Amino acid sequence: MEKQKIFRSSYISQLKNNLKNGISVHLYKNKEFEYNKEKELLLPTVYKPIGLLEKMDENNDFKSAIALYEAYKDFTPIQASDERFWTYLTHVDLFPYMQRKWNKHIVGKVDNEIKYIMDHWFLKSTSHSELMRHTLSGFWWSVHLSIDNERADKYELTQILFRNQTLRTRTMGTYSFFRHKEAVIGFLEFFKENDFKEFEKTHQIFTRYINLVGGTKPLGYFDRTFYINELNKIKTKISQI
Repeated sequence: MEKQKIFRSSYISQLKNNLKNGISVHLYKNKEFEYNKEKELLLPTVYKPIGLLEKMDENNDFKSAIALYEAYKDFTPIQASDERFWTYLTHVDLFPYMQRKWNKHIVGKVDNEIKYIMDHWFLKSTSHSELMRHTLSGFWWSVHLSIDNERADKYELTQILFRNQTLRTRTMGTYSFFRHKEAVIGFLEFFKENDFKEFEKTHQIFTRYINLVGGTKPLGYFDRTFYINELNKIKTKISQI
């Protein structure tokens, strides 16, 4: 099997600069991204998955996220936070998928092509919130934090998480409690058991409330039961929405 490749950090800086200067915009419209193969590195303990690109569906984020996570399910959090890896995937291994999903720069439906490409092909940083916002790293982290092997369907809660992209990537993903797996599972478990009419609004109330709780308690030390109990405290308020 072929070893997984990544880019050198210095080359990512070069790619960003070329894009910012407008030199390489046209490369993101080609069928394949032209890059310098001498700037590749090998991940010695990771093998490139077979058939991942064919499993990625630009119209189904949940399906794509599962496929991506299963391909790299043995990754450690440190590996899954590596900008070199995700940038390589967007530009090489999964470049066709990225073009299918984010094609406004190709069809002429975006005012600022450079910003559009930068926002989708690159990570701005490796902070948790940015990892959640990025398409591919956000897929991996969303599944990693919501998968529950104790369930008959281990992706049952993951499917709930993928009901709303804005909440997953830009609301919940920006809060510190969302870094903790037990917090995410407790959150999703509660919403699985309670069918609220205003899905997005009730999620926002919960995330704000837990964030306030986090101001006085170390959220990383508690299990899922704590979060379910905390949310039950404001259940009546949420039920009235």
